[in-house]
Amino acid sequence: MSKAGYLPRGDNERVLWLNQFASKLSIHATTLGLTPADVSGTQNDAAMFTYLVTQVEIHTTAKESRVNYKNLIKDGPIGAPGGVLPMPIPVIAAPTVVAPGIFPRLAMLVQRIKYSPGYTEAIGKDLGVISAQKSTDTTDLKPKLKLVKKGEQVQVQWVKGIADSIRIEKDSGAGWQFLAIDSIPHYTDKTPVTVATTWKYRAMYIINDEPVGQWSDMVSIGVS
Repeated sequence: MSKAGYLPRGDNERVLWLNQFASKLSIHATTLGLTPADVSGTQNDAAMFTYLVTQVEIHTTAKESRVNYKNLIKDGPIGAPGGVLPMPIPVIAAPTVVAPGIFPRLAMLVQRIKYSPGYTEAIGKDLGVISAQKSTDTTDLKPKLKLVKKGEQVQVQWVKGIADSIRIEKDSGAGWQFLAIDSIPHYTDKTPVTVATTWKYRAMYIINDEPVGQWSDMVSIGVS
């Protein structure tokens, strides 16, 4: 389960949050580089989670009324009014079935959103994905990377500090691309070396599933 600080804890509160997020997502999808499948998938997740939480509440209430009625009929007291037999639970059509992992899936989507070139703090606030609590000023946090060859592999060494993890990007000659999220120093890049070249790396700290601070200085190493 994600420990994202922007998510409410209770299921009912998450229903409200997720439906608002899903409705806002279509507004910002183009700016954030999201696909129609990203939007529709999130909307399906919201619909299914709402349905399931509602069903739990309906059946919990129905069970309580049936237990109370059963106890009344079983034990009396004699002469007490019998009341009304509980009505059958109405069948509500289910929404599109989704795969397990709504909120882990959501955490991955939010991470993509926050690393999108079009992402801004204003969009983050509108989507509700900015943590309400930040007890530590993270503005100046900046990883310091060191590269060490380990045989034919490259180890990206870093210090964790107060961060939860680190996002590492790599430029193998075609621009910066996502490499890994690492939570336990150090990270070993196991990409096979096919030609002699120079690999460049940079990284940014992550706290509560949010990128914080500044990008590290770029570091590079020759591989062959």
